[in-house]
Amino acid sequence: MQQPLKNKTIIVTRSENQALGFITQLKNLGAKTIALPLIKNTAKNQEELSSKLNQNGYNWIIFTSPNAVEFFFETISPKKINSKIAAVGSKTKELINALGLTVDFIPSKFTAKQLATEIPVNENDTILIPRSNLAKNDIIEILKNRTCSIDTITIYENTAIRYSKKELDTIFKQQIDFITFTSGSTVASFMKLEIELNQEKIICIGPETAKIASDYNLSVSGISNPHNIDGMINELTKLSR
Repeated sequence: MQQPLKNKTIIVTRSENQALGFITQLKNLGAKTIALPLIKNTAKNQEELSSKLNQNGYNWIIFTSPNAVEFFFETISPKKINSKIAAVGSKTKELINALGLTVDFIPSKFTAKQLATEIPVNENDTILIPRSNLAKNDIIEILKNRTCSIDTITIYENTAIRYSKKELDTIFKQQIDFITFTSGSTVASFMKLEIELNQEKIICIGPETAKIASDYNLSVSGISNPHNIDGMINELTKLSR
């Protein structure tokens, strides 16, 4: 097997429950990986979610991340879903399909804004968006302008993980080639740690994450295309040549 990432050290900032597959792929390509989970996710409002679904027959349910899928179906049986389903990305779609459900719509680009713009809704359609406590409202405004009725619910809480100076010094005294960010919340959590960067290249999973990194004055070396882990690995490989 070719190892295009051999001798490259890559920091993975994904939450612990999501990082394993990404780390395994990187190691198979020869990379040395450092797990630095920067966010922790916990379930929230499970009873309210059940109540909403029992009381409302939504035309659509929109899932904007794999986390939204996982926390939603921790509470709700797939057999109870009669709504059409939209998913932002390929990984999100795969998780839904694995539950025996059909994804009725996926956007041409894996961003929430693109989904809100392209989704084939009808006037006055009712839409449920299960999401994190840090989710932005851009998608809601776009859908409201398309005369849809939007219901959101926070089903998981995204909190930053803190590290001691000693822990961070141990990591960053090494030569680091890449730091990977898979969400805006990982970027925000990283900045709270006040780490002094050297020559590390920053790779973001998509344009929304890259914009947040740029807002923090971080120099982004690459944006994955497509906007998923496979695209991120492609970008890392390209920049390692």
